[in-house]
Amino acid sequence: MRASGPCRRLGWEVWRLPSPGCAAGAALVSVASALFGCAVNLNPDASPSPPPPSAAVLASCLPLEARAAALEGRVGALALPDGMPLFTAENATIDGRTAPTGFESADATACLGNAEPLAARPLIDVSALGPALEPGTVAHPLGGVTTDAAYLFFTAAQGLGSGGIGIARFDDAAGRFVAVSMLWTADRPSYGSAALVDGDYVYVFGGLAARFLDADAYVARAPLDSVTEPAAYEYWAGGGDYAPNADEAAPLVAAGTTPSVAYDAVHSRFLLAYVTPLASEISVRSGLAVTGPWSLPVTLGRCDLPAVDPDSFCGDVTLVPALAGGTDIAVTQAVASFSRVASAAPSDYWTRLLTASWPESLP
Repeated sequence: MRASGPCRRLGWEVWRLPSPGCAAGAALVSVASALFGCAVNLNPDASPSPPPPSAAVLASCLPLEARAAALEGRVGALALPDGMPLFTAENATIDGRTAPTGFESADATACLGNAEPLAARPLIDVSALGPALEPGTVAHPLGGVTTDAAYLFFTAAQGLGSGGIGIARFDDAAGRFVAVSMLWTADRPSYGSAALVDGDYVYVFGGLAARFLDADAYVARAPLDSVTEPAAYEYWAGGGDYAPNADEAAPLVAAGTTPSVAYDAVHSRFLLAYVTPLASEISVRSGLAVTGPWSLPVTLGRCDLPAVDPDSFCGDVTLVPALAGGTDIAVTQAVASFSRVASAAPSDYWTRLLTASWPESLP
């Protein structure tokens, strides 16, 4: 059900998740993850400009019901073979049960409001990787793509650190994703924060912090039938060239540490959405192709942040084309904070789902 009244402002429509049958969560972003990185930008004006005074400050509504408790951790979204969006979060609490990485399918036509939640359970089974991962490793979902099967990229969290980025394949019998291989070490860009098919390749995007409170986006690709093979990936090295060595990867454009990319068929453009480290607004760029050229950044709007927590800032954002109607842009926006306020309501930190019209200043 769409928000109305005070929950609609300046063309934005915003929801807080979860509503009945929604699994999504507020991501906590660490100082370390906000400040990694290096590189250069193709555009003369690399840094997103501050939002103008008229930029919309997003409003939110509480869900009508809340059978699924607020989930915590990075939120992810991908399209399954049946066309339904799949939302993920690192920790699920549903009907009093808690498990790593809960998930559920959601009915886009009902504003994520009517689907019954699945039982809380691990979304990604990493046991098949055995000695490749330390005991107790938890898989945190990133972006997904469907070729011959549905694949989900993930980060392997080991305590407070990361064991790198891997990929899992959806197993119909198990009803979840099963890890197939590890692809990148933790010092690489966050390849897999977005993934899409273009022609004969799967393209994966990632970010790496660069300069002060800034980051750069990178892109790698692999043939459709080789997405689980580390050696199959090649890395954009600038000027339309790709290199087989990850060390030769060149920054694509200035963006966030976890850029989200999707194709917009209405405008015949690739859309890049991101938040820079510790930002309070969402930025977007449009591109003519997977590698650009990309437009200058445009502020889509200010993040919806809880007034009770002055130290909160934008968490990860994820484009969700399946939920965008007409010329709208649909994106989930998490809430991050260095220290959650004890008196805050759980809903203050729920991930927001919002839609906005394509900005007039965006090519």
